[in-house]
Amino acid sequence: MLHLRIRSVFLFLTALLIGAAHAQPAAPLVVMNLAAHPDDEDGRTLTYYRHARNAVAYSVIFTRGEGGQNEIGPELYEALGAIRTAETERAARHLGTQVFFLNFYDFGYSKHAAEAFEKWGGRDHVTARLVYLIRKLKPDVLFTNHDTLTVGPRRQHGQHQAVGIAGYDAFTLAADPSYHPEQLAEEGVDLWQPKRLFWRLWRGRADGAYDVALPVGAVDPETGKPYYERAVAAIMEHASQGMGQFANRLRGDTTYFRLIRSATDAPPDPQDLAGNLPPNHAARPDLTYLIDSGRVPSLPDGVLTPDHDVTVPGQTVTLRWRPQDLPARRVRWALSGAVDTTLVLSDDAPGSARLRISPDALPTTPKKVYQYRRFLNHPPVVYALYRADSDTLLAAGYLPLEVAPPVFVEAVDDVVRLRPGVNTIPVRARVFDPLTKRLTLEAAVTREADGAVIREAHVARTPDVMGHTDVDLTLDLPEALAPGDYTITLTALPDAAVRAPEPARARLHGRVFEAAVAPGLRVGVVRSYDDTLEKALAELGVSYVMLDSLALAHGDFDDLHTIVVDIRAYLVRPDLRAHNARLLEWVRRGGHLIVNYQKTFEWNPENADPFDRSRKNPGNFSPYPIHLSRDRVTREDAPVTVLHPELPLFHAPNEITDATWEGWVQERGLYFPREYDPGYVELFEMNDPGEPPLRGSTLLARYGEGTYLYTALVWYRQLKRFHPGVYAMFANLVSLPLVDGRAATGVSGQ
Repeated sequence: MLHLRIRSVFLFLTALLIGAAHAQPAAPLVVMNLAAHPDDEDGRTLTYYRHARNAVAYSVIFTRGEGGQNEIGPELYEALGAIRTAETERAARHLGTQVFFLNFYDFGYSKHAAEAFEKWGGRDHVTARLVYLIRKLKPDVLFTNHDTLTVGPRRQHGQHQAVGIAGYDAFTLAADPSYHPEQLAEEGVDLWQPKRLFWRLWRGRADGAYDVALPVGAVDPETGKPYYERAVAAIMEHASQGMGQFANRLRGDTTYFRLIRSATDAPPDPQDLAGNLPPNHAARPDLTYLIDSGRVPSLPDGVLTPDHDVTVPGQTVTLRWRPQDLPARRVRWALSGAVDTTLVLSDDAPGSARLRISPDALPTTPKKVYQYRRFLNHPPVVYALYRADSDTLLAAGYLPLEVAPPVFVEAVDDVVRLRPGVNTIPVRARVFDPLTKRLTLEAAVTREADGAVIREAHVARTPDVMGHTDVDLTLDLPEALAPGDYTITLTALPDAAVRAPEPARARLHGRVFEAAVAPGLRVGVVRSYDDTLEKALAELGVSYVMLDSLALAHGDFDDLHTIVVDIRAYLVRPDLRAHNARLLEWVRRGGHLIVNYQKTFEWNPENADPFDRSRKNPGNFSPYPIHLSRDRVTREDAPVTVLHPELPLFHAPNEITDATWEGWVQERGLYFPREYDPGYVELFEMNDPGEPPLRGSTLLARYGEGTYLYTALVWYRQLKRFHPGVYAMFANLVSLPLVDGRAATGVSGQ
């Protein structure tokens, strides 16, 4: 076995790419798109330069979209980030680009760049990370959808603003030898000056203030369709964000840009961001770029079959193939990354090889943990096949395996509710090292107020054949367990004959609190894609039923006191839209309906029906008109004023205090109603710093003998984290018909 010099491979592949370029025959043209979130990338421009101009096209995304909503399931935060990362990678295959993530955490919607920079470690920290990639990838042209404005009615997301500002700063700082010179010690990271920075205009033709009109609607000779059709296919991959409904917006013939910064005297071209620029002799796209961008063929799935799909550092695996499936009988096979080996196959070579994973290989799975340690997200072993007697590249790709830690442990939930007496903590452990024969799981509970250890527990398990160990750890906690916050430390201790240098650990929060509900309460739930509401009702001991299509169609809800409609249910439940009138009739007869936040797209009458784009939303989902806006309160610590503290809603069955509003995560709420019938009572007032107060977040109205409550606050995010005050408030919300005498005391009727 011989070790292959990676640099020589890169130089060869760069020469191969240079020779194939059409628009820049001397060297590749390199373009780089800057985006805050996975769905923000400019797919039309990327695919145009990749396929019409044969450019090297990079997409640099600052976050993984962890702070958004999930329209396909209950996963949030890091787990949602893993989903959106995979969606972005699939989208890139349509575009022919390579995606780099800067791994700043998406903390939710913000209104000012200052908040983004504060949470991301400061403006210099953000800019320096971008400068590093510019110096490494050496783009000729930068472009972004994100401006640097911080005011105005149509201002961009604060994280978008931060991207625009960082891009503006990095444009010149990448060429400044005094700026983070330590970066230059890495091979291939050099001072670099991009030539142009563009901002894509949303309304370029409206005011004529554009510098380039890019013909993205030109016909792609490879497909016979406009170039933008590749971007349409790419945006459809972003299912967790429901981006498919916006795909038609990409079917436009022209994209408009304004030149923001320039470092060249070359005259601009009104139809080309890179017009008249000199050839790029410095860029060195590597093998992973050629693979990700589709410039080199990969072997079909199933040709390469390792005996493990997940390995650990230091492990030896057997890779098998059928010689007749390879593109040539005699090949030189270079493996790099977590394996650094060259194999030479002759006519009589066997169809297998033993490969050792480097002891220093960084884990790549579980994705939601280890994705944040890498810019790129491809599998860790890269292969390249050459003819044995030449440097002709036949195929390249990734081996179908990942690298994991020897043992991994996590709690099923991020936060759990603890009670005096016996508690069960669902724990999920994975044993990836085949040498591990036995595993001991331990849990220690400490009180956060003083660090006192309350209880410890452990259980020994033999991993099953797939290496999974799912177990409920039992914690018998004292009867005098005080309300408050606790930390539960989970430890997985493998037996001695393993490659694990230390035990695997995870921590989760535990909360002790009480929240009462009205005795005999019965609740119905109209679920969307989240499962928080039913879990919260179960925690409260409430009798509840899930309302399916049949139940909604029959409209027989008289055995229920309260019905709760989940977030975004009017987007994903056509049966709810069809039978909403039955719910309102039930309210008129005395029921209590709670509707959680919806978006303007699925609610307002001027928007298209998501299930029939030829029609508009009906506009009668609520008993009296409610018109949603994009108003929101993004600061999770924004002060809240209760406007009608005399209402039973704030006193029974739980007394609501200021603690209800302390310790929220991510935001207060979004898509607040701005226009609504005077028959609604406004319950809360709140606002972000420097903005006028908003009173439409939660509206309550009497309708016939019943009550209707619309709330745009993100109760579900707080319920997921077992927020004690929010649990008390939620209990009061669902208990209302049993504590107000069904006279809706203090609530105006109409």
